[in-house]
Amino acid sequence: MPLPPRRTLRTSQYAVFFDGVDDYAVISPFTVYGWSEITIQERIYFYHPKANTAWSKFSMMGDYGADYPSTFFGTDNRYDYTYANAYWTTRTPEGTRKDYYYSIIAHVNEWTDVVRRFTADREISFWFDGNRAYSAAVPSDEKTVLEWDPDRATYPHFYRRFVLGANIDLTEWMKVMYASLLIYNRALSADEIRHNVLSPASPVRRNLVVWLLARPDLVKDVDGDGRPEWIDLASNFYHAKLYGASLVSLVKAPARALEAVTVRGVAR
Repeated sequence: MPLPPRRTLRTSQYAVFFDGVDDYAVISPFTVYGWSEITIQERIYFYHPKANTAWSKFSMMGDYGADYPSTFFGTDNRYDYTYANAYWTTRTPEGTRKDYYYSIIAHVNEWTDVVRRFTADREISFWFDGNRAYSAAVPSDEKTVLEWDPDRATYPHFYRRFVLGANIDLTEWMKVMYASLLIYNRALSADEIRHNVLSPASPVRRNLVVWLLARPDLVKDVDGDGRPEWIDLASNFYHAKLYGASLVSLVKAPARALEAVTVRGVAR
């Protein structure tokens, strides 16, 4: 059963905050090449206005500029950006780029659960707060990020990582918060997507490849290099290395008050 439209999500107790200036996080090595399906589900807070006047791309895999197969969120190059979209981008047989996209501008300055789902029968869809907002059939002769071999890519490392808070090249930053990130190597059903919306701390586990949940005990330096990781609860060791991004406690409305959380005795 569909959830009520424009459902207000309960504010998470914690989030990982990216300042939109130079913060980012990287899950690497990580590739989706060879998968037939994917579901990416994020509980996310898009700030408007943002902290820069450049283009922003984030929550990104793939290469939008050279090879084209990719997926991400993106805004225009304005502090008070006028558009923000979820993208699923393919390479056509003619070698050109084709964008499948849907606007997320109606969801800025609020917590939103966003899903990008691609099925084995080649349907791309975008979901907001448990409801499908957009779907399209992707022709079989168009190459997606699931079908672009990293070994043959112009920039192979662009297909071997997932980047939060910035684009695949670790620039084009976005002021944003994440409460959770789920990546599955299958297409979740509508009921499963809605379950995750209502129960973010106990998501569907079948075929769950990456599970990041913002919590103080899950942001720590596990490899001893002085930079914290956001720990993968799916037990696949797809931790996100944080570069500047920090865990915050959401004491009041996210846009008004953020309180740094101390991790291993160091305020971050």
